[in-house]
Amino acid sequence: MRLGIFGGTFDPVHYGHIRPVEAAATKFQLGRVLFVPARISPHKESTHPTDARHRVAMLALALQGRDDWSIDLEELDREPPSYTVDTLRAIHARRPEDELWLLMGTDVLAGLGRWREPEEILRIARVAAFHREPYAGDRVVVPDVVGVRDRCVVFDAGSVRITATEIRNDLALGRPVGGRVPGPVAEYVTKQGLYRPGATQS
Repeated sequence: MRLGIFGGTFDPVHYGHIRPVEAAATKFQLGRVLFVPARISPHKESTHPTDARHRVAMLALALQGRDDWSIDLEELDREPPSYTVDTLRAIHARRPEDELWLLMGTDVLAGLGRWREPEEILRIARVAAFHREPYAGDRVVVPDVVGVRDRCVVFDAGSVRITATEIRNDLALGRPVGGRVPGPVAEYVTKQGLYRPGATQS
């Protein structure tokens, strides 16, 4: 089975995460997709994400009703930071019969060469990178990593302009975020008082 793997802080999860995964699942015939929330991303060590229990709860709300999508707590159960190569090794060890497909935006793909053991990442998994501004169209940057030309596919999942940073900023200012996050997620954010000025997010 083809297994999609999509990691991130998901702080909060939004349609900029959901819609590209929907497109990838259809285009590459993925039998299942694992969403892997990071405890602390090595690329965002200067920031502190919202407590993991809130991020996992929001993910669960966003994925409800999708039996072929699930949350994998591999990175939350491991000491930080969250290195993708370690996650892929662990998933491959658990599911050696599956063909792993690592999903990411082209903005992330551009920096793949700076990740820990990028060649090993490409050995374990194929990469499916969806267009994401500003790395879209003829501005897509494919890193100079051994194996990337054979193991990476770039595809258009439609315009993805939603960012978690913008959503958090708008919520802090009391602005609506409807249409950018699933309804149950928006309700959870309001109920828990997340992203308000002075909120501890714990």
